[in-house]
Amino acid sequence: MIEINGATGGGSLVRLAVGLSAATGMPVRIVNIRGARPNPGLQAQHVAGVQVVAELCSAEVRGLRLGSRELEFYPGPIRRTSLQVEISTAGSIGLALQPVQIACLSATTPLTVSIVGGATFGRWAPPVPFLAMVNFPLLRRFGYPAQIDIERHGFYPEGGARARARFFPPRITGPIELLERGNLIRIGGVSVASHHLQRAQVAHRQARAAQEVLRPLGVPVEIEVVYADTVCPGSGISLWAEFEGTILGADAIGEPGKRSEAVGREAAEGLLGEIHSAATVDRHMADQLIPFVGLFGGVYRFRELTDHMRVNMDVVSRFTESTFQIEGGVLRVQKPSSPARG
Repeated sequence: MIEINGATGGGSLVRLAVGLSAATGMPVRIVNIRGARPNPGLQAQHVAGVQVVAELCSAEVRGLRLGSRELEFYPGPIRRTSLQVEISTAGSIGLALQPVQIACLSATTPLTVSIVGGATFGRWAPPVPFLAMVNFPLLRRFGYPAQIDIERHGFYPEGGARARARFFPPRITGPIELLERGNLIRIGGVSVASHHLQRAQVAHRQARAAQEVLRPLGVPVEIEVVYADTVCPGSGISLWAEFEGTILGADAIGEPGKRSEAVGREAAEGLLGEIHSAATVDRHMADQLIPFVGLFGGVYRFRELTDHMRVNMDVVSRFTESTFQIEGGVLRVQKPSSPARG
């Protein structure tokens, strides 16, 4: 059994560990979960995330309860073809799908995940449009097809979103190499606001502010404007820069007292920062790719070495024979001898 000390990590460490456990077939024990936090142990969203992966692979789980600081996860084979996930309040759909995406590296049949509840945009979490237009398309290039459809948007604090994701058996045959970006082709995006905010033209104002910042790039800037029927008011904008060899993303969400124009500019300036760097993946993908390059090998350029990246590398190294090398803003991983099971 692999043992991981969760003192320095948060919920992302737990999600990553159980996802890798399901993908590799290796049981895992996590101790001192969130030990450095003011409220240590598993919180409601962490318990729900583990339950989803456990249901997917018929795992035996010990210590899965609120406040638990120790968890044991014994995975079984993935035989499910459909899964329903219920997210209370405004938990992030993007975060809920992360361990499922990793676990499905060992799937041999397609999996449909129906999500009820939660938020499509949230703080400190990748929005669902980022998955649809950055994460999934990048991994699709290397042999891991997936798609997601938003049936209803949801925002903090009530959530209420609906989405449907579909993961197909991976056919990753070589390392995930992203060293060259090529030319910038276009900027895409979606600016979303609830129907409560349509009279104030919030989604339009977010989009216009972002377009003003990005127009000097000299490439097409196409930002879709959406007013969604949601449970509670909210807004967000997700942007992506399509290069010949990669895709970079950035986003921002609306908050009380924050002008719509500021939301649009924040996302656009974040994307400009990614574009003007030498990175071939953005700040979200820099840590989200780590389990995949850890299992299959690969190399990419990143902008900043974050705590999330450090924690993810440490967890992934426990499950694989991979060695992570970082030099000059480049992360390189030698392909291990045995990636995922199945």
